[in-house]
Amino acid sequence: MPKLPSPFSPPLLYFFLTLMPFLVIPQSPTDQTRTTLLTIKLQWGNPSQLSSWNTSSPPCSWPEITCTSDTVTGLNLTNYNITESIPPSICDLKNLTMLDLSYNCFLGYFPTILYNCSNLQYLDLSQNYFVGPIPSNVDRLSSSLRYIDVGANSFSGDIPRAIGRLPELRFLKLYMNQFNGSFPAEIGNLSNLEDLSMAYNPLFTPAKIPPEFGKLKKLTFLWITKANLIGEIPGNFSVSPEAETVKLVQKSQIKAPINE
Repeated sequence: MPKLPSPFSPPLLYFFLTLMPFLVIPQSPTDQTRTTLLTIKLQWGNPSQLSSWNTSSPPCSWPEITCTSDTVTGLNLTNYNITESIPPSICDLKNLTMLDLSYNCFLGYFPTILYNCSNLQYLDLSQNYFVGPIPSNVDRLSSSLRYIDVGANSFSGDIPRAIGRLPELRFLKLYMNQFNGSFPAEIGNLSNLEDLSMAYNPLFTPAKIPPEFGKLKKLTFLWITKANLIGEIPGNFSVSPEAETVKLVQKSQIKAPINE
């Protein structure tokens, strides 16, 4: 009985067999996200607090994760005693809008790798051990950023002018640091700003409140206690009628203070 012809010649068949181990099967979006998160966990030394991050459950079921339409949009890792650096892979979560890393043990300089988190709207780095200046190109953070808290660290130097080029910013929290330079008048360009907290920065270069701050018409919370302010309050300075708290407490140095 005649043999049927083979669709592959022996050399061609050998070629495909040797190629098969190198063929990559595309991951689903969920698998890609899980791989990214498990990589982050590994880079942080597999902390026990992240025991729910595993290969058998979907990331959207993990307690630290917020999802929108089965897509990871938030990471809440507050008070997890993380001591390693923030890995660049965190910005592989392309739809990440909220990142809370407060109350941990992060060291080093401002994490510029977060410039790659292009959709970030909420960033909390407070209560850590960051040092050094806020970078002069901090406006490379997401243009959608609405909330940034770097309070209770050890940042120093000037607050850069570029911080006034984050157009959507509503909350700017710089309290309790070691800033020993100046704060820029460009903060007055943040027309959507509702909360400005610069209190307990006694090493600031003595300065007056810039008249440009008078443009902050949506401000409802102002906290500049012990920020080494001198002189008078600008005549054009006012806060929203809905203001909840205004604290400008250095009566020996500032004339005509707003209500405390």
